Amino acid sequence: MAQLSQDEILNTGDPENEPHIPSIRQNMSKANESFFQSKLTPSNLAKVATTKKFTPGRRVAPVDKREDADAQLRIAAGEKVGDKQNFVLQVNSQATNTALKKFVAQNGRGTHGKLATASFDTKAPDPEAEAERMVEEMKEEAKSKLG
Repeated sequence: MAQLSQDEILNTGDPENEPHIPSIRQNMSKANESFFQSKLTPSNLAKVATTKKFTPGRRVAPVDKREDADAQLRIAAGEKVGDKQNFVLQVNSQATNTALKKFVAQNGRGTHGKLATASFDTKAPDPEAEAERMVEEMKEEAKSKLG
């Protein structure tokens, strides 16, 4: 099976000739926004990041694996360095979105595709503002990787 280039993956065709086919980039952006609006709000993230200790790779959101297909994405804990807790935004292995599956196939290692990594300052004076900053950073990194 021939491997597609990143441009071939992200371009589904001429939008004027095929307006009914949404671009992969749009599908991934919708999944990204939906995840952050429903599964990991900044206030939830601030509470979790300041009250829990994580081992690298531990699932942060969604907490229940049964929500993976619905969520499409997940946040896993990364290394903690000093007061900075790293978090990783991944396409989860149960993603049903065709665009996300293609991203994992091209960019993943195994069943997950890493979209973004960001650090949360656990000593920030305003944890919710720090969480909002981190979420925006993750969204931007994910968007840049998707083109």
